[in-house]
Amino acid sequence: MKKGSFFLLLLCTTFYTHLQAQSMADEAAMATVAYDFMRAYNQQDATALQKLYTEFATRIDQEGEKLVGANQIAAFFAEQFKQNDATVFVRHSQISWSDREHAFVASGTYEVFGNLKSDGSAIHFTGRYYNSMIEDKGRWLIAKSVHLPLETEETGQTEMEGNIEYYEALWDRIVNGGQIDEINADNFDENIVMIASPENVVGVAAFKAYYSNFVTGFSEVRFKVVDAFGEGDKIVKHWTFKGRHTGDFFGIPATGRMVDLEGTTLAIMKDGKITQEQDFFDNMAFMQQLGILSDPGNVAVVEGLYNSFASGDIPGVLGVLDAQVVWNEAEGNALAVGNPYVGPDAVLNGVFAKIGAEHEYFNLKDIQLHEMVGNQVLATLRYDAKRKSNGALIDAQVAHLWTLQNGKVTAFQQYVDTKQLADAASK
Repeated sequence: MKKGSFFLLLLCTTFYTHLQAQSMADEAAMATVAYDFMRAYNQQDATALQKLYTEFATRIDQEGEKLVGANQIAAFFAEQFKQNDATVFVRHSQISWSDREHAFVASGTYEVFGNLKSDGSAIHFTGRYYNSMIEDKGRWLIAKSVHLPLETEETGQTEMEGNIEYYEALWDRIVNGGQIDEINADNFDENIVMIASPENVVGVAAFKAYYSNFVTGFSEVRFKVVDAFGEGDKIVKHWTFKGRHTGDFFGIPATGRMVDLEGTTLAIMKDGKITQEQDFFDNMAFMQQLGILSDPGNVAVVEGLYNSFASGDIPGVLGVLDAQVVWNEAEGNALAVGNPYVGPDAVLNGVFAKIGAEHEYFNLKDIQLHEMVGNQVLATLRYDAKRKSNGALIDAQVAHLWTLQNGKVTAFQQYVDTKQLADAASK
């Protein structure tokens, strides 16, 4: 294969199905740009090619050489057209949104063949391209084009960068775009293996079924690759996942809870396809956020709340309450007239302030805490109090049911001998 100084800038765009999908008119416009590029190149029309790039477009070839500016790119092609008589065939793969480039990226492979005009020597080479596209005054233009070797005898950094770009874009479409059908034999090896316990997930169909739980089980999804790097055929990605559990997830009914996870995935790519993946994340924290397992720190949170109340540190108590806490006093309790109290201010003014105004003292004693499932803590205790109005004493058996999420109290329910409270108030 003889390349000489011949390098190619390519554009090939077609429909895309990214989460931020454009209109049909935009898709048609992008397809027209692809046609115009192919026609201009194969007709050796450098002037027409120049009109397809932004003024400060960047081109980086397979050797890392950079050109900046549509005029320089056009001059490059004009010089190549003087030296070569060649034809390009493009095999488009996809168009996806790239957070890194802040643009839509068209990618695929290409093949160039022809002859040098000087001596008739054959030209034949292949490559992979990534073209960042932007819309300028109603026209789609090339803002940046990066070329990578399609096949190399040694896996180089440029090929790895291409694999990472492809990998990130693919999982963005699958998770953020909900495009579960992207898990297919075109993107994944037919015998893809996901390392898991107690047994591995093997094959495209099983792999797709596994990840469909994340696509259908969560809404308000935001999946982000924080960082990715690799060596050889291995890729390591650090990711975050946020979403609301609104659908069936491996048989777990919707809880409506938000989850916020981060983890790492080890992946292997061969021949442009993903052949193996293994995820590492805190599964216990995941289950706790879903409310399936209770956070072991819940008891300590509630214990700290009672300690703050005992010392008169009401701000400390309120600080543990979620901004939208739902607080309910026992039915029959005079304070239940305000149920539910929503938010810390409502609890302060509707419950704590009235307790302080009506009692000389109001103590909680014999507190026993019991960890429950579903991120709940049950407290059994007694009220030891004295009313200001008549000096009546209160010694009542009580239960408090606390519900927590991410270290905050989201709900409270009181159970108490309300007749004893009513009798004390009426003496």
